[in-house]
Amino acid sequence: MAIPFAASFRALVRPSGAFAEGPPPLGRALGRMLATWVPLALVHAGLTAWGALEIYGGFRRNGPPAWLAWAMGAGPEELEGLFRALPPPPAFGRIWPWLLLIVPIGVLGTWLHHAVWDHTGLWLLGGLKQKRGLRASLVAEAEALRVAAVGTLAGLLGFVPGLGVLLAVPLLLLDGYLWLFRGFALAARHGCEPWRGVAATVVHAALLGGCALGLAAMMLLLLRVSS
Repeated sequence: MAIPFAASFRALVRPSGAFAEGPPPLGRALGRMLATWVPLALVHAGLTAWGALEIYGGFRRNGPPAWLAWAMGAGPEELEGLFRALPPPPAFGRIWPWLLLIVPIGVLGTWLHHAVWDHTGLWLLGGLKQKRGLRASLVAEAEALRVAAVGTLAGLLGFVPGLGVLLAVPLLLLDGYLWLFRGFALAARHGCEPWRGVAATVVHAALLGGCALGLAAMMLLLLRVSS
């Protein structure tokens, strides 16, 4: 009897040989990624939405916790009245049909985002000498994200009462490893050294962080000028 995700776990343990076989066609790689990741992402998104609605409803009934009131610099009584004036949360039954549309689009957007930015990082590091093009990166990202879907599976443990806090740091470390893991697929499909592929994902993170910081600085500057 086949063990679910056994091949993915083996690939994560031995990433250097996980993509030794020839690349599959793009359509097949994308289809396998969607078939693996989308169901897990739907469960994760459903639990996240359910939890968010419960938290919102709790804030509306009882007001925010003391630490949030302190962070917002307002008195608990003032915030309690403010939260009680908020509209009631929608029923979960009205939200979950939208997840059936939003989650697959989000998965495809994540795949395209990683492919373009990782491809750019690999280009900056001189890893595109064989000139296999963006299509090779699209295949690599689809293969890597299919394997990395086990991170979404592991993330479901965070919703178990009592385990969320205990697993916060291990799950964060797993997310970091899965981010770097894409680099092995990228290197294999472009025929370059694994370190270049892994470093490309680091460059991706650095570029993304730089853009985020630049945007935040620009917004802060605009706020100061307008005031």
